[in-house]
Amino acid sequence: MVTNWKKILTSGIILLIIFLVPIFVDLGTGIMNQLVTLFIYILLAQSWNLIGGYTGQINLGIAAFFGASVMVTHFVWVAGVPIVLSIIAGSLSTTLFAVIIGIPTLRLKGMYFAVGTLALTQALQVIMQNIFTRSISTRGDYVQAYDISSRYFVGLALVVVVLLAIYLIRHSRLGLALVSIRDDEQAAQVTGVNTFKYKVISLLISAFIAGLAGGLYAYFRLYFYFVSDIFGHGWTFSATMAVVVGGAGTLMGPVLGAVFLVILGYIFSLTMGQANMIVFGFLFIIVMLFMPQGLMGGVDLFRLWLYRISKRPIKEVQKATL
Repeated sequence: MVTNWKKILTSGIILLIIFLVPIFVDLGTGIMNQLVTLFIYILLAQSWNLIGGYTGQINLGIAAFFGASVMVTHFVWVAGVPIVLSIIAGSLSTTLFAVIIGIPTLRLKGMYFAVGTLALTQALQVIMQNIFTRSISTRGDYVQAYDISSRYFVGLALVVVVLLAIYLIRHSRLGLALVSIRDDEQAAQVTGVNTFKYKVISLLISAFIAGLAGGLYAYFRLYFYFVSDIFGHGWTFSATMAVVVGGAGTLMGPVLGAVFLVILGYIFSLTMGQANMIVFGFLFIIVMLFMPQGLMGGVDLFRLWLYRISKRPIKEVQKATL
């Protein structure tokens, strides 16, 4: 328990430093844009990690929740509602949507559930494209008042709240139930766990977090966006890749995975153009081959190696370093 509180304190100090840096240091618009983008990917990755990493349900419909929240947040905000309430409204709308689709789709298992959520995303994208045939834009006064720093702090606050919520969930009875479903759903049912109820709860919370990501995107990308972009499967792919690369079923794995994607994506887009996705594919394969547990698995192995080195006699350590 003491170790857990040390981890929380360390994480809190790191987040405080991140929070204070833009106040005292001018990072520039480019870096701030990348940081807000990072926050969006962290939220999406945590959304997928809850339902996929902790509960073991492969959800390919994250883009549906994300896109729906973008649109709801946008229209509520431009109607004059404060941005925080607008983001909450967008997230609640995605939760309602998850309630509607959760009962039928969660009856499916395995790849059938994955294909079902993917089909629902595609259907919602087609419907929205027929309703909104043009790009969605914002009024000029909103554009003139644009301030990237406010987007940064809103995004950071959302990330902190979500990470804390995921931590509390993981160390609660709900978290134990979700992990038991992931490990062996039939065994969980035998022990009295209402697996369907907990899977629905996991889906609702996951949808709400994806809604927060969509709300932040609507606040961040103020100018215009196409329906095909915000409902694109690329959002689901990015969230899944961030979790798998970082480490599924861990708190900080999706964060590391998102950092990996955003930083390398930015570098590769400048140096390789459209070929960056090919490089991403190769890196993804390399990580899976040598670190099947993701980057967090590599971190744990490194910690174990340091622990073993520290416990070995000094002479053995000297021989090992020769």
